[in-house]
Amino acid sequence: MKRKRPNFTESGPGPSKKKRRRRGRGKNKKGKTKKKRVRSLEEQLDPDECCMEEKRRREDTDKVNLNLSPKFNKDQLRLQVMLAKLGDKEPYVALKSIRKRNDTNYSSIENEAQVLKISRECPFLCQGIAEFQTERHAFFIMEYLSGGSLKQELDRYGKLDMDRVLFHSAELICGLQFLHSKGIVHRDIKPHNILLDQEGHTKISDFGLAKQNVFGDDTITGWVGTMGYMAPEIHQEKPYNAAVDWWSLGITICEMVTERTSFIDKLLAFLIAEEPVIPCCLDKNLKDLLEKLLDLNPKQRLGAQGDIRCHPFYKSIDWEVLENRGAKPPFQPREVNT
Repeated sequence: MKRKRPNFTESGPGPSKKKRRRRGRGKNKKGKTKKKRVRSLEEQLDPDECCMEEKRRREDTDKVNLNLSPKFNKDQLRLQVMLAKLGDKEPYVALKSIRKRNDTNYSSIENEAQVLKISRECPFLCQGIAEFQTERHAFFIMEYLSGGSLKQELDRYGKLDMDRVLFHSAELICGLQFLHSKGIVHRDIKPHNILLDQEGHTKISDFGLAKQNVFGDDTITGWVGTMGYMAPEIHQEKPYNAAVDWWSLGITICEMVTERTSFIDKLLAFLIAEEPVIPCCLDKNLKDLLEKLLDLNPKQRLGAQGDIRCHPFYKSIDWEVLENRGAKPPFQPREVNT
């Protein structure tokens, strides 16, 4: 008889009480009342060395047959990711493992599964293929993006050529506008969550902190994201909307065109009360773009207000060709080590 397909709501949070091991008492019971920032999944997790053993021992869940690479990849994306094949089929896929623990954010797991399904409709988002879970782990099967992350490119080169900044940011705009049209606010846009395929195209990934059903003037709350990329309204714990993603895009573009320490490390000191200082050495169109993306007033922020595609910085972009993946990337990344 065919086993019922598991879903993220059927299993309880983590191991059953009968199998749960004692891990000491009182270590995390200090009773702090200070509000905590919601962390992304990669911030919550320790390296999961037992992931492959768990995969071998888990019961048949009537899912796709996975042939796992013997190499456990925990450095490429700072996620627990293994290379895998769907049976004997090419190409490789990425298998992301999340170990269930008492402090795991289970709503993030379920939310990421839902957004990954929606991502199949947009070529500028990391494509989800399937998801399943065991008693101790949740797994996501996603397309394998061999170009690595934008953060790796910045670590390697320091800053990017202007043609790459133009191309990557334009594709990010397409991805963000798709998410926002579906009522999804990403809330964690940063170079680490921007991946490149083997041709050099740009894809937004990691939807664990995304919020759904946010349309028009709807607002949400929550101190969520990564320090340094969070919009001022999040820091101030005010209601916010999709405009926070455009702020994060502005910070990401700044990081692409400048040395990280020259802007990012100085940002937190004045982002609450003062206007960010845009490097004066930049092209005037780029400088104007960043000033409008980093507007402290979210209602006036470019992307949330006005058509960002019409900005002079993007005058050379044929948006129809770009959306159809007809634009050739200016740079082909080398495949990351696996």
